[in-house]
Amino acid sequence: MSAGAEPSVTVEAEQLQRLLDALPALISYVDSDERYGTVNRAYERWFDEDHGALVGRSVREVIGDAAYAAVKPRIAEVLAGRPQDFESRLNYRKGGSRHVRIQYIPHLGASGEVRGFFTLVADIGEQKRAEETRRFLADASAALDPAQGHDASYRRIAALAVTSVADLCAVHTLAPDGSVHARIIAHADPAKAELAARLAERSCTPPRPGTPLSPLHEVLHGGPGRLFPDIPGHAPAGAAGDADPLAALRALGCRSAVIVPIRGDGCVLAALTLACAEADRPYGAADLAFAEELSQRIEVALQRARLYDMARSAESEARRRFLAEQEARRAAERAAQRMAGLQRITAALADALTSEAVAQVVVDHGIAAAGAYGAAVVVTAGDELEFLKAVGYARETVERFRQMSPTAPFPLTDALRTGAPVWLRSREECSARYPDIARTALSAATASLCCLPLLVQERPIGALGLSFAEPRPFDREEQEFLVAVSRQCAQAIERARLHEERAAIVERERRVALENARLYLEAHEADRRKDEFIAMLSHELRNPLAPITTGLELLQMSADQRSDRDDRQILATLDRQVKTIVRLVDDLLDVSRITRGKIELERERLDLGEVVESAIESVRPLLLQRRHDLALSVDPGVFVHGDRVRLEQIVVNLLNNAIKYTNPGGRISLACAVIGGEARLQVTDTGVGISAELLARVFEPFMQARRTLDRSQGGLGIGLTLVKRLAELHGGRVEALSAGPGEGTAISVWLPLAPADAPAPPAPDPAPPRSGTRALHVLLVDDNVDAAEGLRRILQLHGHAVSMAHDGPAALDAARASRPDLVLLDIGLPGMDGYEVVRRLRSEPELRRAYIAALSGYGQDQDRRRSRDAGFDAHLTKPVATEQLLSLLAEAAPHG
Repeated sequence: MSAGAEPSVTVEAEQLQRLLDALPALISYVDSDERYGTVNRAYERWFDEDHGALVGRSVREVIGDAAYAAVKPRIAEVLAGRPQDFESRLNYRKGGSRHVRIQYIPHLGASGEVRGFFTLVADIGEQKRAEETRRFLADASAALDPAQGHDASYRRIAALAVTSVADLCAVHTLAPDGSVHARIIAHADPAKAELAARLAERSCTPPRPGTPLSPLHEVLHGGPGRLFPDIPGHAPAGAAGDADPLAALRALGCRSAVIVPIRGDGCVLAALTLACAEADRPYGAADLAFAEELSQRIEVALQRARLYDMARSAESEARRRFLAEQEARRAAERAAQRMAGLQRITAALADALTSEAVAQVVVDHGIAAAGAYGAAVVVTAGDELEFLKAVGYARETVERFRQMSPTAPFPLTDALRTGAPVWLRSREECSARYPDIARTALSAATASLCCLPLLVQERPIGALGLSFAEPRPFDREEQEFLVAVSRQCAQAIERARLHEERAAIVERERRVALENARLYLEAHEADRRKDEFIAMLSHELRNPLAPITTGLELLQMSADQRSDRDDRQILATLDRQVKTIVRLVDDLLDVSRITRGKIELERERLDLGEVVESAIESVRPLLLQRRHDLALSVDPGVFVHGDRVRLEQIVVNLLNNAIKYTNPGGRISLACAVIGGEARLQVTDTGVGISAELLARVFEPFMQARRTLDRSQGGLGIGLTLVKRLAELHGGRVEALSAGPGEGTAISVWLPLAPADAPAPPAPDPAPPRSGTRALHVLLVDDNVDAAEGLRRILQLHGHAVSMAHDGPAALDAARASRPDLVLLDIGLPGMDGYEVVRRLRSEPELRRAYIAALSGYGQDQDRRRSRDAGFDAHLTKPVATEQLLSLLAEAAPHG
């Protein structure tokens, strides 16, 4: 059976399409008319379209007028051959407003012309939202005024939040009786502001004994921050209080929320709630981390406010006592310096996008704000420590620390292991707690030091170490300040890690998408060149076949007149071989056309029995030559809705395949019946069979089993490929079965039955009479002198007068001189081609009535349409059979 030599390595378009469909980025190919030729599934999901619905539609129709107006200048640039790479917020017809990054890559033809372009679209909304988040945090830090009270700070944050990052912002506090009170509630929608104000007047009463705490109670009682990606529409079972906070959020149209604590003075001061009304972008872990960082900044602001109050108290006390006044002033200055340093650190961290950049900011600003001479930031990397930045220490000291085990007794590792700060106020205290470190690793310049854990959701991810040249008391204010610095550092490092991971993923996806686009372009170009080669191969094979076929027919006519039996046998053999070559050329073209979707079925209601009879007549000479026994089992009345020519082609290819791969004198069976509500055609042979490893690939193009050196079976290995693809075009399927080599093969084709009410095929037009046709004057134009001479002799043997020309100008002169009844005109003439010749003939009144038939080695549907549009009455594909020529003469006779 057909299966064979290793296939050439090609990129199958279907496999490439599946690969493109698996990618998250939007990838498409747009032709020069701005219509989609290929899109992947991400593109269709974005616009909520069915598979294949976007192909053939214009860019403007798909993305909408608003988005098209924005990208139209870019499309003009890429169609001029200039690649485009830009970012924009576009309002799509479907999918709403999106911030995207778009790349247009021009597709250049072999001669450098722009045939279209590839598009790569990535949604960068998350990236832009991250940038907005950083800006908001910076703005929030700047908006907090230490001179204002708690409520003023809460109100400023709430007002700022509902203009950029949330639809609702609320701050709740816990009353002494255990009830929860709303201190501030702000809503982005003014229409809901009144309802929010009414809800603010209500409170969550203390939980009853034995009932669970509400989420607000849990956070206000010291619990961790809570994330609610989907707020339930009713209060959870057993929720405490008369006014459930989640139900209130739902009443205000919110779909998701986060609740985080605002800490200070060692306890929870309030609970911050951020809620979102967008159903398609619920809050996630990143939003929870953002809310916690915001609460940290509020805490810092409250600290600043408290320190500001302390400074004012110190100033008041200083009025009463001069010495106290001086000390209070110094304390206020220190506090102000620290707060200014903390604010500078906070603002600088907003623009730090990598862990190394965060460490650089903390070290540079932290040393100045804390008055230290040295600082180091380390993070955990699996079971090891990684130094992100170290300043103020000797190189050998840093290298010794790099090799330190995370379990070694050292201030940094202790802070990491316990999650608690380590304060060493003097060298003596350091020597008492860490005698080995004090003797071997402590710099002589160090008089005191501290190590603070970098905590994210109470989980240590690293540590910050500061060394001082003088003993430090590390009083409460200084400890709070340094802990605040460490928290800002931890949040920024975690945010940078998430940013780096997202950026790495986006970059990998972008590179994969670009590589796939390049592969697609190469595959598309290779496929185009293959189709052009097959079409050219067909044309170049048909041209020499034309004089060979005509010569054979002339020799057969001469042999018939002489009754020379040997000559007739030799000529019959040559005729069969030439027809085999023609069939191979046609098969090559059909495979190419089906692959490109160029086959159009002319469906009608058919009896498969009639199709089988016609196919058997086509292969009968080969059956007799191979001495095979053909057994038929054809049920009557098996009707399908299909193309008669293509269905006959299926049966002929199945029979040819069985005949070739069955040794002479074998048995071939053909059965046609209705089974399970479908029509089944089955061809069974006693031939060479198929091995198990090749059985699954038997329908692939150019797939053949190993052949003997004589290649007695012949063929190209595309017959079964045509069978499979033609069956699929009819909505059917194929199946191959074989017990193995030498056990024969059975191939089945399943087709849908025609509905009972399908229209009957139209009655065929009566064939024009081929005998008694009056003698015509024929002008034969062909630059292939051998082919023209053969056709001339056949026409003259049938009594027709023939004039010949071999180029366009000569054809025009001959037509004007003889005014022929029929013009047989080759399209591929040198200089002036056949299309130009026929246009000039049709433009001359005395020649308009001539019947003009095209001769061409190209015979595909688009070739026939082009010749008809140019003015030809008929299209003959080389080589032209005598029967076809006589039919044309009969049709042309009335025109003479």
